[in-house]
Amino acid sequence: MSAVLGVSVGSSAVRMARPDVASRRGPGGVEAFQRQVIATVPHRAEETAAQSIGVLLAQGGETVGATGVAYATQRQADALQQAMARQRLHNYHLIPASTAAIVRLEATGEIYDYRTLVLYDLGSSGLTVSVVDRASGEVLATERSTEIAGDYFDWLISEHQAGAQGIVSPVGADEATAFNDRCRFAKEQLSASEAIAVPSEAGLILLSRETFESMIVVPVEGSARFARGVIAASGRYPDAVVLLGGGAHIPLVQSILRTWLNLPTVVPAEPEMVTAQGAAMLATPVSVPEPQRIGTDAPSPRRTRGASKRQLAIAGAAAAGLVVVAGIGLSMGRDGANTTQGEGRATAVTEDRETPSTTSAPPTTTTTTPPPSTPSRAPASPPAAESSSANPAPPVPGPPPRRYLNLPDPIQIEVPPGVELPPGMVR
Repeated sequence: MSAVLGVSVGSSAVRMARPDVASRRGPGGVEAFQRQVIATVPHRAEETAAQSIGVLLAQGGETVGATGVAYATQRQADALQQAMARQRLHNYHLIPASTAAIVRLEATGEIYDYRTLVLYDLGSSGLTVSVVDRASGEVLATERSTEIAGDYFDWLISEHQAGAQGIVSPVGADEATAFNDRCRFAKEQLSASEAIAVPSEAGLILLSRETFESMIVVPVEGSARFARGVIAASGRYPDAVVLLGGGAHIPLVQSILRTWLNLPTVVPAEPEMVTAQGAAMLATPVSVPEPQRIGTDAPSPRRTRGASKRQLAIAGAAAAGLVVVAGIGLSMGRDGANTTQGEGRATAVTEDRETPSTTSAPPTTTTTTPPPSTPSRAPASPPAAESSSANPAPPVPGPPPRRYLNLPDPIQIEVPPGVELPPGMVR
């Protein structure tokens, strides 16, 4: 069975969403999705996403016929394209994160009939605020800030535990990573609990929601001012603000935005999965053109243009061989004897005279007309017959005959006058 896959790429995790085959519809008739979260590290998120998609496609089972990958910025889109190319993946679509989010929210009905939306996406590495026109999908204004982030909240918890609870900061890199993970888990638990006690190798993390909110109130209020600036830059008064990302679960974030922006606040059921689910809904198959094959049925264009280089080379070699044979034959006599000039054999050559004549020209001597006294570029015409009959001028002979060897047409080799044709020449 063919399915679709949606992917969103964050700095700390890659999230994948696939329609739930067993239960196509969730509560309220909304399409349900399976979710998968793959942890990653900064500057490796795009590579992790491409590798995860490649592994999922190679596993077989349910065939993935289309993949939609959501991106936040054009830089991330370029990085995703390069990472997917390295994995030799082509059947995917890159989809703007804002477009994917709105498509999913429209399907769930959580944005009602709001036309202009503020997307407040608080993730682990920073905050992105965008003002989007719902009808056209146009992003009217967007800004990103790293002053407030989920990782910063985790660091505040770790610093509080070191100061208040006396927990010694981990020394090794692995220990520090494990402790930060426990602080993140404590933050997530405080979204639904008033107080938590999370064990860790460094010590027990004890924290109340009131204490946690006192630590983050200043940066959260700063994020509200940041959102106000983006709204002013858009030139549009929005209808509602939608909270996305893991930070949307924090109750203090919801209340401050509602108060500071004076807008209806929409918090989806799974705010960190909205983008991946929308990307899956927009995923469509991509047909990759097959490489052009060289067939043997159709003739090659070169064959219709004339003789090939090889054919021309063979013909030239044959003509050159005939010339060599003719030259050798001209230097040979009958039985090795020397040839005598002036005695041509009519059976060996064909004579072709330009001017027919009944008398033959002298065999060894020719008479030419002396040049005229007046210089001229063109040759002088023969003088007219003199009126004096005492010493009549000898007749002017015609041009010497052209003698050709009897070779197959169209090849002919000119033989100078007076040269005897060798008897061994093939006729």
